[in-house]
Amino acid sequence: MVSQLYDLKAMLPGELDQLVGELDEPAYRTRQILDWLYAKGVRDVREMTNISKTLREKLAERTRITCLNLVKRQESATGEAVKFLFELPSGQRIEAVLIVDGTRRTACLSSQVGCPLDCKFCATGRMGMIANLEAGQIVDQLLQVNQFARERDERVTNVVMMGMGEPLLNYSAVMRALKLMRLKEGIGLGGRKVTVSTAGYIPGIRRLMAEDLNVGLAISLNATTDEMREQLMPINRKYKIADLLAVAREFFACRGYGVTFEYVLMAGLTDADADAQRLAELTRDIPCKINLIPYNETTDLRFRRPARQRLAQFYQVLRGCGVEFTVRHSRGRDIDAACGQLYHQQKK
Repeated sequence: MVSQLYDLKAMLPGELDQLVGELDEPAYRTRQILDWLYAKGVRDVREMTNISKTLREKLAERTRITCLNLVKRQESATGEAVKFLFELPSGQRIEAVLIVDGTRRTACLSSQVGCPLDCKFCATGRMGMIANLEAGQIVDQLLQVNQFARERDERVTNVVMMGMGEPLLNYSAVMRALKLMRLKEGIGLGGRKVTVSTAGYIPGIRRLMAEDLNVGLAISLNATTDEMREQLMPINRKYKIADLLAVAREFFACRGYGVTFEYVLMAGLTDADADAQRLAELTRDIPCKINLIPYNETTDLRFRRPARQRLAQFYQVLRGCGVEFTVRHSRGRDIDAACGQLYHQQKK
C-alpha cells in the first residue's frame, strides 16, 4: 500500500540517515538523496542516477516521493500574485499563492483541505473540514512554487502558513514541514522568514512557543469585542479576546519577539472609529505588530470592503492613538488569491 511507504519528501535528515543505514549504505547517500529531492526536483527514486541501481530498487520498495499534480496556474493581471491549484492523490484539491512584493517572494501555503473553524467571512471556511495535509504535501507546495519562481530567475524568500486551513490544528505535519523548509540542504529558509497564522487556537500557540523553531506568529483578531468576534469567528466561544492578549504576552516572554495581530476591516462590522480606539487600547501594552487587512470580497454578500474614506478615517484614529500599523494591500484579488478568498469546490 502506498500509504505504508516512507515519503522521502517528509523525512528529516536524521530519519534518512537511519533508513540509509538500514539499507547498508554509506552516510553520504543522505546528502545525495536530499540533493535530488530539493535541488533537482526528482519525482521518482529511479531518476537518482548517481546512486546504484540496487539502492534505487531498495528505495522504490520502501519509499515514495510526494508530487502534487498541478491542475491550474493563474497569474494576476497586476503581476503581483500567482495562484496554484494542486490535486492530491485522493483527488482533493488545494490552493497556494506566490505573492510578489518588491524583492520579496512569499509562498502562501495550505495546511488542510478546507478548514474546520467556520470563520464566517472566509471563503475557505465555507468548505468545512475535509482533510489534513501530510508534511510532504505542504513541502511540495513550496517546492513547486519555488520552481516556478526559479524559472523567472527569482526564488521564494518567505513562507506564510496562511492558505487553506488552520495550521495549528494539523500541528505535527505543519511543524515537520517547517523544519524541512529550513534545511540548508533544501530551501534553507531562515526561521523569521516563516510565519504561522492562527485563528486563535491557544493550545497550539503554546506548543509552538516551546518548539525550537524561530518562526513568526500571526493571530487573526478581526474584532475588538467578544460579541462581534463570536459572530465572525466561532472559535471565540472558547478562546476569548482576553485569552489571545494573554497568550501574546506569553509568546513575547518566551520567544523574545512579539506576535502580529491581523485585523480584517469589514464595512459596518469592524471598521468604526470605536473599533480603532478599542484596538489601540487592547494592544497598548503588548509587544506586537498590527496588520490591517481591508476585506477581500467573495461571493458572500454579507461582508463588504469599507469605502476608501472609511478606511482612511480608521487609520487616522489609530494614528491619533499612537498606534503603529501596516496595511496589507492584498495582491491577487482579481484571481481570488488574496487573504480569505481561497476556495475550491471538491470533486464529488
